[in-house]
Amino acid sequence: MTRAFVVCPGRGSYNATELGYLRRPGRSTLPEVVAAADAIRAAMNLPTVSSLDGAPRFDPQTHLRTRHASPLIFACSVVDAALIDDRFDIVAVAGNSMGWYTALHVAAALGFDDAFRLIQTMSLLQEEHSAGGQLIYPLTDEQWRPDPAAADAVERALAEVNAAPEPIAWWSIRLGGYAVLAGSDGGIAGLIERLPVVQRGGRQYPMVLPGHAAYHTPLLQVTSDRAVETFADLHLKPPRVPLIDGRGHVFKPLLTDPAELYRYTFVHQVTRTYDFTHAIRVGLREFAPDCIILLGPGEQLGGAIGQVLVADAWDGIDSREAFSARQSTAPFLLAMGRAEQFARVSAVA
Repeated sequence: MTRAFVVCPGRGSYNATELGYLRRPGRSTLPEVVAAADAIRAAMNLPTVSSLDGAPRFDPQTHLRTRHASPLIFACSVVDAALIDDRFDIVAVAGNSMGWYTALHVAAALGFDDAFRLIQTMSLLQEEHSAGGQLIYPLTDEQWRPDPAAADAVERALAEVNAAPEPIAWWSIRLGGYAVLAGSDGGIAGLIERLPVVQRGGRQYPMVLPGHAAYHTPLLQVTSDRAVETFADLHLKPPRVPLIDGRGHVFKPLLTDPAELYRYTFVHQVTRTYDFTHAIRVGLREFAPDCIILLGPGEQLGGAIGQVLVADAWDGIDSREAFSARQSTAPFLLAMGRAEQFARVSAVA
C-alpha cells in the first residue's frame, strides 16, 4: 500500500474556479454527504451547500463570507476524503487553520453531523465577534528558498508595531513560505506601513486577506469563550489515525485524552498561532509518507506545502524548479483539486 499523509485546506481554497466543485466527475457519487450538509444548513435558515456550489456565478460577497465559505470548503474536502482509494494507507491527517475542523472528521474524532455543526457554528461566532484582520507576506525568493531578509523584516515590523504597552499584531499562521500576520485594524495598518513592498508571481505584498478576521490571535478570545460554552457537550473521540495539530502535536489513536483535544480545538487553536509549517514537517519526519494527499477544493495550499519541502530539501526537492520537475514525473504531492491528480487518488476516477 501507498503511505499517504492527508492534508485538509482552510479558508481561501474555494474561489471562482471552484464553483461547481461538488458536481465534478466522481464527486456526485456521494450525494448523501451534500444532503446531510444541506439539511443542517436549511434547519439554520441558511442557503444550502448545494445551492451555493450550484450557483450560476461566483459572488465574492456571498461565497467568501465566513458563514458560507467554511461549510462549503468542509463539504468539498469531506467528499474528496471519502473518495480516496483503498490502496492508500492514511498514516496521518493535518489541516490548515479552518482545515483543523475538517481534519477532526477525516481522522474520525468527530462524526459528520457534529463536525459540520462545529464548523458552521464557529463561522457564525467568528462573524458575530469579528475583530481585526489578516495579511500575507512572502518569506521566500522566486525559487521558494527561504529569504532571511524577509523573515527579519517581518519580525522587525511586529516588534515596532507592538512597541506600545499592549500588543496589537501577531503571527497568525506559519504557512510554508508565507507569514500570515493578524492584528487589530491599527496593527494591520502598522504592518503594511513597515513591511517592504515586494512582488511574487505577479502579486504585490503585503496583501490584506479580504473578509478575514484576526484568526489565531488573542483578539479571538471572545469567540473561544463562546465556543467553549456552546460546545460543552461535544463528543470528541480519540482519532482513528494520528492527527497533527497546529503546534505539531500528534493526537494518537488510543492514547488521546478527548478533554485535551477539546481544549486545543476551542482555546489554543482559536487564540494562538497556527503553525502549519511545523505540522507538515512533523507529518513528513514522523510518518515518512510516500505521498501527501491535499484534499480539495482548490490547490492553493500546494504551494505552501511545496515550500516546506524545498526548505527541508525533502527527497532532493531543493527549489521550486525541482518541485515542479518532480510533480511532472512522479508527483509527491497529489492535489485532489487537480483533475489529473484526482484520477491518481480517487477510487472512482
